[in-house]
Amino acid sequence: MSENEPSVTGAVYRQSSSGLPAAVPSVPGVKDLQVQPDQVDAVAKIIHDQAEQLEQRLAQRLGQLWIDPPSEDIVSKHAVEAWNEVVVAGESSYEKQVRSYVEGLRTLADQLRTASQTYQGNEDATVGALEDRRVHPA
Repeated sequence: MSENEPSVTGAVYRQSSSGLPAAVPSVPGVKDLQVQPDQVDAVAKIIHDQAEQLEQRLAQRLGQLWIDPPSEDIVSKHAVEAWNEVVVAGESSYEKQVRSYVEGLRTLADQLRTASQTYQGNEDATVGALEDRRVHPA
């Protein structure tokens, strides 16, 4: 993390235990994060920024992942076809998994922002209710 990036302390990530190996890690959900209420917006921004950076890297390097056969023989053609299917072209390709991961990060950031707004609204309502219960001089 650079000096210019926001720092968040007190945020703890608890990894889910799916037990399944994956080429791309799963995105944690809101329930998997412990964040202090005053840091939720900062955590959401960090997650959103990381999603943007990952998407930019993917866009920059995606063309480098697609390869052409080095020769016209049957082995080269089939090997390259299999490579491209696994990496960039297939339904469960690494590219699609990374794009899904980016979308999951964005969804998580949105969920955190919504939670922050809900928390703030509940806190404001509680403060308002408590102020109405003060003893007023006669």
